[in-house]
Amino acid sequence: MYSRLPDSFEPDELPTIDVLLPAYKEGNVIHQAIESIQGADYPQELININVLVEPDDSNTRDALERLSGPYNEIVVPEEYPGEPNKPRALNYGFELTDGDLVGVIDAEDVVDPKLFLKIANALTVENFDYLQGKLDMVNEGDGWRNLVFRGEYAFWFRLLLPSFHFVGYPVPLGGTTNFFHRHVLEEISERRLDQYGSIWDDEARAWLTENGLQGRIPWDPQNVTEDFELGIFLWKEGYEMTLIDSVTREESPLAADVWVRQRTRWQKGKIYTLIQYAHHPPQGWAAKLHGYFQSFLPHLAPINIIGIVLLTMIANLLQYTVPLAVRIVLTLGIVFLVELFFFHSGGYWIVSEEEIPRRTLRAVLIPLVVPLYWVLLWGAELRAIKQVYLKQLHWEKTEHHGRNSSN
Repeated sequence: MYSRLPDSFEPDELPTIDVLLPAYKEGNVIHQAIESIQGADYPQELININVLVEPDDSNTRDALERLSGPYNEIVVPEEYPGEPNKPRALNYGFELTDGDLVGVIDAEDVVDPKLFLKIANALTVENFDYLQGKLDMVNEGDGWRNLVFRGEYAFWFRLLLPSFHFVGYPVPLGGTTNFFHRHVLEEISERRLDQYGSIWDDEARAWLTENGLQGRIPWDPQNVTEDFELGIFLWKEGYEMTLIDSVTREESPLAADVWVRQRTRWQKGKIYTLIQYAHHPPQGWAAKLHGYFQSFLPHLAPINIIGIVLLTMIANLLQYTVPLAVRIVLTLGIVFLVELFFFHSGGYWIVSEEEIPRRTLRAVLIPLVVPLYWVLLWGAELRAIKQVYLKQLHWEKTEHHGRNSSN
């Protein structure tokens, strides 16, 4: 299932890796990602850390000045076409780098010391086109939402995505710890332009030309869940991926409103992807099926839950005898819910480092609070639908506090 790491590498076999590290108001955590990359078991002269910052972000830029070690600070010009967001910054940074391999690490991340050796092996020895590492939200002790979030992430990255990969389904990428051959992203940019048309008007093209840029867009700058869309697009275009057994430590939001804003952004981007596939249907029934299904899947749980609850309440209030076909659908829905309870709880059990008594208690607690978690998810879903309808495709910032640092 996962790419295997050889016992050793010859130094001249190792590729140059460009890390794109987008950051906005991450002054209190940016050191985590940079220091963990600098401490990785890989020749540092072959890793280019490119921190992508906005011109008005004195918070991050001041923090960078206090850090030691090599990194490149790339300021995304205000004049660079598009609304400021992560995919826009990634596209700009991509054009200013030239490493053999290129990938994304988020500003608050703490990476596995063996990450870059595993990347080099998967992409240059095993010759896959791109890869995805594991992500783990490690601050389970910060409340019941954070506990469920860790179980949800474990279910997603330890169970669901490997299953998709095993059966040949598209794997939606996470927002970090995904890496690519540079030529793959260049080709994807061309195919995106061919299929969806250029996003650049005459003024934008003139600015790009004046500044020596080609206007490459491997990441859709209008999609605030650019990682999700890119994973499906790469699968649709026939590129080969692999998963690597390398865990990046992340932090789940501490406050409910921050969680809702983050999840709104995720759901909004997936709705945008679904609409995009509706306007530009993929070729072939398999691509259509997977494109529509993967875009709709993240919305299925809250819709399914609300549907079951409403149908059951209405039937009881009306003292209605439910037909067999409806009972079967409701039963399947309940089975689906129970499975999700189990997967969230089981996923948490797999990743937690707590002692057995506390881990057991928390694993039992998760199914009891998952319905509350889904209520919040439903609120974020409605918020996302409203924003897409009103064409409010802006990026909503997630605050980070460094809870995933072991220092």
